[in-house]
Amino acid sequence: MEKMKKKSMILSGMISVLVTILILSFRTKNPEYDIFKYQIIDTWNLPPQLKNTTGISKIDKERIACITKNEGSLFIYNIKTKSIENKIEFGHSTNYTDLEIIENTAYILKKEGILIRLKNYKNKPEINEYQLFNDSIRNATGLTYDAKTNRLIIAVKNDKFQHKGRKGVYAFSMTTKQIDFNAEYEIELKSELFSERKNEESAYRFLPNAISKDADGNLHILDTKHHEVLKVSANNKKPTLYKMSRHDFPHPETISSLENGNFLILDTAEKPKIIELKLK
Repeated sequence: MEKMKKKSMILSGMISVLVTILILSFRTKNPEYDIFKYQIIDTWNLPPQLKNTTGISKIDKERIACITKNEGSLFIYNIKTKSIENKIEFGHSTNYTDLEIIENTAYILKKEGILIRLKNYKNKPEINEYQLFNDSIRNATGLTYDAKTNRLIIAVKNDKFQHKGRKGVYAFSMTTKQIDFNAEYEIELKSELFSERKNEESAYRFLPNAISKDADGNLHILDTKHHEVLKVSANNKKPTLYKMSRHDFPHPETISSLENGNFLILDTAEKPKIIELKLK
């Protein structure tokens, strides 16, 4: 019996060592195993009608506003009842790229650099349009609100200075209704953060698709193509790049921050869904 126990203990020890070796080997051969620095908190599926959603903004604990690419309507979706509560029509154009709700006003961004304001959006909204840029090459893609300075922050996929290795993030004053052409922040496209794409033209190393500013003033810029989120701290310290699993986020389209410090990311790969996640 004693010999059997010893053999069993030796065998158990060998199995434990083997498992450890296999795990270490897997991590070495699969470096992505350890690079996903986030935790998925919750997921909500959206109806097919919201398949082409390009922008989201949380209204309250149960309701999320959504904008789709090619329909001039603002959808109010209830995550508790899993239904579209309201559809607010405001235009007949296309190329809507992002959305931000500030109290009773909705702001909608268009690819061409046009900002649409829907004042009192819930009930017969007053509609105004603002031309942000004097050209259409920038491809405006991301919109977020900076409550501390009362400005809207706009991300662009293309920029006039990208050939110099920089891509700007711009600010629109809610007071003057004017955009500052001096970039609020510049993404350094030749940064070591994007070194794995050093053989690509610098303009394509990071492609902003959406942007969100959290309560602490940190910017989070989503790159759909490369499945990445670039975090820029409020004090402009060295930015951090978060990689996203293609399994979790096959096609991350837009990002929106929450009061609790988490984020909502909309994925539109097969069935549209909103995912709440926490960055580590």
